[in-house]
Amino acid sequence: MIQNLIILGFLKKNPASGYDIKKFIQKELGVFSELENQSIYYPLNQMEKEGLITQTEGKGAQKLKKYIYAITAKGDRIFNELCKKALLSQSRPFIELDIVLYFLPLLQKQDILPLLRLRLRFLQKVLKWLEQKQGEFKESPKNLRLLLEHHSKLALVEKAFVGEVIATVKE
Repeated sequence: MIQNLIILGFLKKNPASGYDIKKFIQKELGVFSELENQSIYYPLNQMEKEGLITQTEGKGAQKLKKYIYAITAKGDRIFNELCKKALLSQSRPFIELDIVLYFLPLLQKQDILPLLRLRLRFLQKVLKWLEQKQGEFKESPKNLRLLLEHHSKLALVEKAFVGEVIATVKE
């Protein structure tokens, strides 16, 4: 669902090649989704079969074939349905740390404290990246700034919580 939403949303702006879509996901959405390393061509082929997008042949560098994808009217309807479904979704973010907390008493302090500190450093890097992006996006549309703000708040809360977990484990 989310992959189709992202691809259709990107193509709603402009027709693009699979490579362009892949680069967009890596550059703009990599930190927000887990699609960064997935193949883009299988879902594009599936979406074309479903009539959500069309494919036309163009020319790339050195006269190589390049396929350009565009959203169809059906794809536009599905994009809107997927957006509505995502907005109404009641699923909460799943963080593997939550499952580990359940089994915390079964783990050795000396084994998990370094890992929790690593998680804390990772969250600090994420926050730094988000802060940098917020500076870059100062003049961007409000929706992009809201996306960054949402993830910044989530990362800040998780960072504070991991600090509390570390303090608890030390006791």
